[in-house]
Amino acid sequence: MNKMLLAALMVLGFSCANGTQIYQFENGIPQNIKSSSSTISLLKGKAKDGEHSLEWKFKKNSTLSILGDVGYTTFKPGGIEKARSSFSMWIYNSTPIKDNLIIQFKKNGVVKSWFPVNMNFTGWRTMWVQYDRDMQGTPEEGMNEITFVAPNSDGEILIDQIIPSVLIDPRHNARDEQVNFVNISADSAVNAHWMALYKNYNLIKNSNNNIQLSNEDIKGIEKIENRFKKRLLKQVEVTPQLIADKKKEFNKYEKLNLEFIQRLVIYKNLKDEEKNNIKYIATKEFGVFLRELAYMYNSTNNSQEKKEIYAIFQNALNYMYDQGWTRGSAQGTVHHLGYQMREIYEALFLMKEPLLKSGNLDKAKDMVTWYSAMGMIYTDPSTMRGVNVDILNTMLPGMLTAILLNGDKKIESQELKQLNSYLTNSIIYSPGVLGGFKKDGSVFHHMQNYPAYAKGAFEGLTPIIYYLGGTPYAIKGEAFEIVKNALLMTRIYSNKYNYLLSLTGRHPNGKFKLDKNSFKFVALAGLNGPDKELSEAFLRLNPTGKDAEQFKNLGFKEEKAPEGSWTMNMGSLQMQRRNEWLAGVKGYSRYLVGNETYIKNNLYGRYMSYGAFQILENSLEESGYVQEGWNWAHYPGTTAIALPIDQLKSSISQVDTHSGVEEMILSDETYSGGNSLNNNGMFAMKLHEHPKYNGSHRARKSVFFFDNRAIFLGTGIENNDKLNETHTTLFQNYLGKTTIKAFETNLKGDNVLLDSQNNLYKIIDGNIILKKGLQESRDQNSGNKTQNNYELAYINHGTAPNQEKYQYAILIKGNKLEQENFKNNSGYKVLNQDNNSHIVKDLKTNMIGYALFESGNLKNDDFIKSVDTPSMILLQEHENKIDLSFVDPDLRLYEGIDKTQYDKNGVMKEVSIYSREWKGNDGIPHTSTVILKGKYKIPTEKNINGKIDNGNTILEITTTYGTPVKVTLEKI
Repeated sequence: MNKMLLAALMVLGFSCANGTQIYQFENGIPQNIKSSSSTISLLKGKAKDGEHSLEWKFKKNSTLSILGDVGYTTFKPGGIEKARSSFSMWIYNSTPIKDNLIIQFKKNGVVKSWFPVNMNFTGWRTMWVQYDRDMQGTPEEGMNEITFVAPNSDGEILIDQIIPSVLIDPRHNARDEQVNFVNISADSAVNAHWMALYKNYNLIKNSNNNIQLSNEDIKGIEKIENRFKKRLLKQVEVTPQLIADKKKEFNKYEKLNLEFIQRLVIYKNLKDEEKNNIKYIATKEFGVFLRELAYMYNSTNNSQEKKEIYAIFQNALNYMYDQGWTRGSAQGTVHHLGYQMREIYEALFLMKEPLLKSGNLDKAKDMVTWYSAMGMIYTDPSTMRGVNVDILNTMLPGMLTAILLNGDKKIESQELKQLNSYLTNSIIYSPGVLGGFKKDGSVFHHMQNYPAYAKGAFEGLTPIIYYLGGTPYAIKGEAFEIVKNALLMTRIYSNKYNYLLSLTGRHPNGKFKLDKNSFKFVALAGLNGPDKELSEAFLRLNPTGKDAEQFKNLGFKEEKAPEGSWTMNMGSLQMQRRNEWLAGVKGYSRYLVGNETYIKNNLYGRYMSYGAFQILENSLEESGYVQEGWNWAHYPGTTAIALPIDQLKSSISQVDTHSGVEEMILSDETYSGGNSLNNNGMFAMKLHEHPKYNGSHRARKSVFFFDNRAIFLGTGIENNDKLNETHTTLFQNYLGKTTIKAFETNLKGDNVLLDSQNNLYKIIDGNIILKKGLQESRDQNSGNKTQNNYELAYINHGTAPNQEKYQYAILIKGNKLEQENFKNNSGYKVLNQDNNSHIVKDLKTNMIGYALFESGNLKNDDFIKSVDTPSMILLQEHENKIDLSFVDPDLRLYEGIDKTQYDKNGVMKEVSIYSREWKGNDGIPHTSTVILKGKYKIPTEKNINGKIDNGNTILEITTTYGTPVKVTLEKI
């Protein structure tokens, strides 16, 4: 290509910014674009950016060529991201063509790769086609010609916004009816719920033949539609001026492009003047506009007003279809689409009546069916392994909308029954760390217990359970009970509305709270009237208002705050509740990630599962946490290296094509979890930091809960960091905005501290640092400096600690008398504290907690001789019997080691949890042997066998998923 031609290309529409080429056709037709047996011209007024597009009038099999470097680059491993070179463009077709357009990529005249585009469509269509994976042939760097080969018939199309090569995350290219070969593996990938629109649409099997509707079926459909409409509808005052304003608003929108925000990533390297050509309205904003029209239509009885409103609405829909938002079109990518479409779905349902009357309902239904992935309800039940909570949150409401947009009640009934089948078969206990519901009440997303996503799941699912309730399509039985159990657990790990900080995932900002209304919806869907437990839980969370009065009039009363001890070992979480407070402690393991960090989320959250302990009473702020000024190296309860804030910032990359640019660190330890018995509990973990940061950092940690007291033990604390101290944090509390006098003191030996939250700490032989004052930190999203008044106390283990330990106890929210008694006598005795075991006896409840880090014989104990499995045991002696609860905390999703997680030197490397082959494994049942001193009667119970031998009782206890096994043994 000569220098004169290159100069012309830059002037006439071809440009390059940081390696991204784009053809926008705003400055004429570039001279490097040539046509054969066809004509090309600029068309003004119909474009995807700017004002112009390229009009190509072709004869069958004629060609259009773009000369010049295509810009394709081979993938180079080792970078922060795993994006691959892809081709993107827009095509406008006014008349469907039942044939393909062929797009070829040549090097010196020889075709190296190519792909077909199905031209049987009208309106705009785009495509993201990856060179290496999706195209035929083998692409090569240096390809210097793109050739479009026309279909086998004459026609004309518009072409715009050609981007010959742009780097796109390989997870995000989407296939559709135009390019159904793109990213086929996404149909079964972790993000298939977003990406598999083509697959799911083609699962649908509808027929109204031989369907007989009963009166109960018809009444059920009417009840569902009425409930749905009543919840969605908002009354507005309709005036001629409002209608005129909406007409003007639409006139403004139709001059723009309707854009899905996730597509904008392909424009990030364009020059400002090129970006300025791309003027759009986001789908969510457009959905709000459509829903406002629907509110207006349903708020007036004036037939002329209804006619005018519907005309605007239908014109807006036609514009949407023309923009490519229609059945069969994937917009290049559809990942996370559900978050942007809810208002559109709601608007269409509210406008069902005029759409049906005008003959436009079917096209609207098809669009919603496509984008909501409604065909997913036809998934073979035998392949279901749980449900993705993103589906429940963002897609399920759209699925129901698609079903209710049927004009034929027979098909509507059939699809409602299919929806029932789908929910009944997918709301099960999912295996391993796959998404969905777990037996301990966890709700998994991103391979972890994730309350923020559970909240969204409940917000999407529970209204639908309510809509379907009391009809032939109701969700009942085990599925109902699974949802109920998980919902009730949200009020256990929250207090009253906020989650424990260690459960906030990548959003430690205090903004996420449990959803109160979910309790109401599921309660009202009870099989025999409102569910009592859910109704009374709702009243505690929502004691006043219209909804509360409804339940009170039915005889329900507000429940008391839950009290007791709860173990959620699928989240490595142990909780204790008394009165109105919650205390929780969390760890992680080789199965459960310790943090989730994105480029702009939770940048300093590495330590949030290092045994993090928190006492929640009311909100996070009222309990001592605001993220501004929070010292991220000092989560209470953790034993961690006190790194400077800049060194604590996560080093994030996209480690493979299964994940995004994120960090989700695993340990190599299997021992982390909790146990409960008779309303008390314990937690223990083997802490081992990932070698990505400091693989020499280790500790063995335990917490024992007895009523309102918590006893903390640590041993084996070691690492090789000679520059930074290692601290076990006692407390860190926000002190408000009022200026306070700063101070710092060093206390050694045995000491008692009272924090600002009225928790009393009794430390045994510790080197304690206590600080108060203005504390500087960094924002967890941006990294910008923050500050606030805080108090901070920690045990200082020094630099490069070697086999250090700690012991302290907390009296939680005690009164003055309890505090004085606690200072004099904390009511517990440490029976053993070494790397093999932490054993504590509570002198008030006569309960013993055993954190048995290693198998073998026990020291200093009257009850247990030995165990053959690292385990956790709680034992309470009564006059003629003992209560015992046993936990093997190893989830046993696999045995041995996962060799792919280690390098050639045997050092653990960073991997994506999404790429682990074991992630969907069921826990392997394991039988542990516990030998008790003395003779006990062996009960006939599931999971327990035993015998008497030489004056000892040998128990064989089988466990899975770290579930506590409880047994009462009578003395013989």
